[in-house]
Amino acid sequence: MASAEEVDISNTSAGSRGEYRRYLRNNQAVPRNTRRRWLQGMRTESGAIPCSNDRNHRTGTRIAADDEDSSSDSETNVGQVQGMENCRVNQQWYGSLGPTDDEGDIMDDDYATASDGEDDFAETQGMENRPANQQWDAPGLSDDEMGDDMDEDDATTDDQGDGDNFAEIQGMITSDAGKAPLYPNSLLDHGQLLLLVIAFVLKHHLTGTCLEDLLQLLNCIVPGSIMLSKYLFHKNFESCQSQIQKHYYCNHCSEYIGFEYDIAECPACNIPFDDTDNHVSFFLYTPIEPQLKTILEQNNASMNFPNHHHDDITDIHEGLKYKQLFSNLSEDDLSITWNCDGVPLFKSSKTSIWPIQVMINELPKEQRARNVILCGVWVGDTKPTVHVYFKPFVDGMKHLACNGIQWEDENGAHVSRVFCAVCSCDAVARCIMQNFHQFNGSFGCSICLHEGEMVERGDGHTRVYPVRGVSEQRTANNTVRHASEACVANAVVKGVKGPSIFSLLPKFNIIDGFVPDYMHCVILGVVRQFSRLWFDSRYHCKDFYIGNSIDNVSHLMQSLKPPMEMARLPRSLSERKFWKASEWRNFLFYSPIILIGILPDAFMRHWWLLVFAIANLSSSNISTAMLNKSRAALLKFVIKAESLYGLEHLSYNVHQLTHLTQYVGNWGPLWATSAFPFENNNQVLKRLYHGTNGIANQIMKNNLIWNQLNSIYDYLFVPCSEEIQSFYHHLSRHSSRIVQNAFSVSHDCIGLGQPQLRFLSDNEKAALISIFDNTWLHSEVNSFARFMLKKKLIHSHEYSNNTKHNDAIISLSSGMYVAVGSLLFINVSNSKVPVIIGTELRLRNFSIYDTDVRSNVAVAFRKVSFANLVAFKPSHFESKCLMITSERGAHYVIEWPGNDLTS
Repeated sequence: MASAEEVDISNTSAGSRGEYRRYLRNNQAVPRNTRRRWLQGMRTESGAIPCSNDRNHRTGTRIAADDEDSSSDSETNVGQVQGMENCRVNQQWYGSLGPTDDEGDIMDDDYATASDGEDDFAETQGMENRPANQQWDAPGLSDDEMGDDMDEDDATTDDQGDGDNFAEIQGMITSDAGKAPLYPNSLLDHGQLLLLVIAFVLKHHLTGTCLEDLLQLLNCIVPGSIMLSKYLFHKNFESCQSQIQKHYYCNHCSEYIGFEYDIAECPACNIPFDDTDNHVSFFLYTPIEPQLKTILEQNNASMNFPNHHHDDITDIHEGLKYKQLFSNLSEDDLSITWNCDGVPLFKSSKTSIWPIQVMINELPKEQRARNVILCGVWVGDTKPTVHVYFKPFVDGMKHLACNGIQWEDENGAHVSRVFCAVCSCDAVARCIMQNFHQFNGSFGCSICLHEGEMVERGDGHTRVYPVRGVSEQRTANNTVRHASEACVANAVVKGVKGPSIFSLLPKFNIIDGFVPDYMHCVILGVVRQFSRLWFDSRYHCKDFYIGNSIDNVSHLMQSLKPPMEMARLPRSLSERKFWKASEWRNFLFYSPIILIGILPDAFMRHWWLLVFAIANLSSSNISTAMLNKSRAALLKFVIKAESLYGLEHLSYNVHQLTHLTQYVGNWGPLWATSAFPFENNNQVLKRLYHGTNGIANQIMKNNLIWNQLNSIYDYLFVPCSEEIQSFYHHLSRHSSRIVQNAFSVSHDCIGLGQPQLRFLSDNEKAALISIFDNTWLHSEVNSFARFMLKKKLIHSHEYSNNTKHNDAIISLSSGMYVAVGSLLFINVSNSKVPVIIGTELRLRNFSIYDTDVRSNVAVAFRKVSFANLVAFKPSHFESKCLMITSERGAHYVIEWPGNDLTS
């Protein structure tokens, strides 16, 4: 008799396949996928279901073709295989979950690695968008090396998606088998372990091989704790795959075909389809409705439905166009901000992904970036065809605007209609979506009808947009008229090439809805452009050139100790070509002080105008006066740039500054509509795949799993120890650092670490008299060097471990600035009262008044000097600040504008 680990296939159809004979002749170990196909053939012959959950699933099973004890009866062999299914009783509850998803295996790179820039990445486009009815082989890869990503049928999905949102997984993990403990008195059950493992795999971007090793390790520690193969592991999450839709389009005419393309020819260009050429490609789309429902039901208690009672602009809800959008809508209706931009995948290939991402505007700002929805993924070495790629998105939004989405919370059932309010993307993507001329063409501005001028720059020519009077504004009506004229004349009219598919979105304005994103326009545009003028040696003969001081400026920048909210520490200007957008944003706000005495005065005063305006428009509370002053400052900045730097430097990004305040008035502060949350999420998406096959499917599926983990958390971890719940939150997608030894003082004040018992100094006692009567003071106090105030981390000024950041500089509600010393617990009337003690930063005279703006353009900066000790209550804390030391040794503080959705 053959052992349970041996299967005789010599008399089966699999054994007769010529391409597999080499394994029988040489008695070689059979690759996993090959053995699975053979067993599948045996099932067809015998009607039995073979096992795929044996211990040798990963290493391969030896085929005993010449064993004397091997039976030639296929029924006998099938019986042996079926016996293998029951070799692990504790794993039986995993075995009834249907077909696996092999193309989108979580982080599976058994056959290739990602982001290394290898030459074979040039094959990616062919792999990703190949016709579904065509077989192909990856060059140089064996059957086993190709892993599970080769099954094309697994990417073909249900047209309607899965509206149950992991109902299948919830049913499995809450079953009696899923709730069974790993071993007697175990703190974990099988379902909880499964969720922890998948969170661990996604957080640390594990490959398929690492996943299999992890499963083996867990089973070595606790036999039978979890399935041994990733084949069965992925079956637990197959319901994610059913939400993904595949949409086809013709390669020749780029016309949309639909979910299926079992037709003989393209209905648009009549090109015949066959099995030999790649006539059809596809992209992936996931309906927005089930994802919206999950987010709404998870965040219903914190939903921020429109409130139009503020005169000042504090968020998108106070914008003029937002108010007009909701003027005749119900309080349950919602709006979204969406984005689409190209994200390069490899260093040695032009292949990019173009994800469609959505953010709900009615979520609290700290939750919006945590709940970005991925709707579609296009993978290719060219830009997507807009009217094809966005057709499912537009159709879905039309349905939601008409019928709404049903969701429930503790207050009952709701029906919320959903509307597109804002599209935030860079200028290149914006003109493609609007179907306009690009900014380097005539009438290239998507906001006004400024034609632009062609001027010489360097060895070539460029289009500039100088201020020449008031340009006519584009509107939705004149854009529709220009699009109609362009179609009739078959020519571009006023920069409009033709109609845009986004004109079909209900209540969406094709002009007002596309905002000039300040991340691309200001941070990566204007700020980077002017720094190039200052430090690039090609401008060494210009008055504004300060490249000779680049080392000095870099030294001043790198000596800064910013608060921890400033995610990236300053780097040398010699590395500025590698700077990220957040680094350029930081440079904008501390550059005026760093450049004092280095940049000539005329150019320095000019730069202050931009810093003043952007600081105002990035504020969390923008008054009408601030809006008007910012408009005047930006207009003067653009006008003066021509005389100071030259006409050739009035780029499109500089021109967009003249429209910036208009869109802040329409849609709220700059951070409310910026692309920062989407760009951050793009980097997350790039880590959700391995290898070059099935990239879009891997990204879509793994992103769905990430987003759905919390939806099943309550089913698993409510009756669970705090340690396990804390570890799960650490592994979750938006985890926060686990703080040890936290001592809660009040709702907004938490001491960190062990308190130090010490005695008050005479100066500290003198400072405390302003708060307490001297007769009630005790010399012995508990002191914290680190603590949290209103969810902000504060370090004392003398905290020794904090060598790179300075989290001690804060502002108070009274307008005072303080360098924090410590958090004290003062014994008062047999109770301990929290008090913060620190050094006052006394204000000095510092003002740069601009007569045209009629304001001090340096109002955000305060020149200070260290003074006496002061004491105050934690409730007086206002915000954290950045201290900047100029080349002349003067100290300045600025309230750090940490209002971005990603901060």
